[in-house]
Amino acid sequence: MPQNYSDKIKDHYHNPRNAGKLDGADLVFEQINPLCGDETRVYLKVDNGVIKNISHETRGCMIAVAATSVVSEYAHGKKLEEIKELSVQQIAEFLDVSISPARAQCAELFLRAINSF
Repeated sequence: MPQNYSDKIKDHYHNPRNAGKLDGADLVFEQINPLCGDETRVYLKVDNGVIKNISHETRGCMIAVAATSVVSEYAHGKKLEEIKELSVQQIAEFLDVSISPARAQCAELFLRAINSF
């Protein structure tokens, strides 16, 4: 049965926010989802633990791209440690979609990237 995606997830997939390389980033994180091949590279400029600028290069399924996009919007101006503590449930709420356990790894690609540091 096909997944029913919200308009918000479709919008973030087709028009990802903060997409592209961020020159002069303080931190760069990469993550690949070995189950389906989703991949992301996250660029951050951080000052005193606060995310001042953020971008990403993400390729993969609709959930991986949209989740990275929506979290990148949310993360701007927040403490890096606060973002590291986000849950898949919170990301699902940001996207107005239910994320099944099988798709949780797609949704948390961004989080796994920044928590790899």
